[in-house]
Amino acid sequence: MKQSGLTLYCLPYAGGRAAAYLSWIPDLSGTARVRPLELPGHGERRAEALLADKDTLVKDIADRIRGEQPGRYALFGHSLGALLAFEAAHALAGPAGPRALLVSGRNGPALPHPVAPVHRLPADELLRHLYTLGGVPRELLNTPEVTDLFLPAIRADLKIAEDYERPGVGPLDCPVWAAAGDDDPLADPVGLRAWAGETNAGFTMTTVPGGHMPLHQPAFVAEIRAFLWRLTSLRPRHRVAEGNGAGGDLTP
Repeated sequence: MKQSGLTLYCLPYAGGRAAAYLSWIPDLSGTARVRPLELPGHGERRAEALLADKDTLVKDIADRIRGEQPGRYALFGHSLGALLAFEAAHALAGPAGPRALLVSGRNGPALPHPVAPVHRLPADELLRHLYTLGGVPRELLNTPEVTDLFLPAIRADLKIAEDYERPGVGPLDCPVWAAAGDDDPLADPVGLRAWAGETNAGFTMTTVPGGHMPLHQPAFVAEIRAFLWRLTSLRPRHRVAEGNGAGGDLTP
């Protein structure tokens, strides 16, 4: 299948790794070239110092993308990654900026985090919380020698997400696609719709069955594939479109 000329940079959720998006490479083949980004102190960059400062982390992301000179590209982020992608989109704005911002699992950046902070919880309580969100497999709950390796990164990431305050920036000049599972405790239809105020260039909102971690559900991947196809094929109007698993739309 012919490969699209669009690169999709993917930013992980709190404590996540770039490897979480590797299955998207074949899934989105022909629609976009999937480029997962690893954060400092995570995954293959685990030897590097964690960046607990949001601005420094966003600069790292933006500098890496600029250094790759990707041509046409879009940004995707889930949960914490949604906030980082939003900030990176502003940092990269301009003629060489992203063609679209795709976010999931997070209400609009102007809204407060919807649950009480958890990044300071004792390890067992924090792990149980993450398990309920689908972010930690059950087998890791009883393997402290493994979880201790990941908890510092998870805590640092969660602190950024929970302390986040929207900067004083205007709307983006690229379209925004926002999605969540219909049973996500951290995102809801009203909160997702708040992303519409972050763009002058068209907004698409959709939900799929599931909770906070729908990233590998076929319906979720299909929604992203459809949006990216429309993005590369059509010129969107400035309008809000909503879907419910069957596809919100940016209509020409």
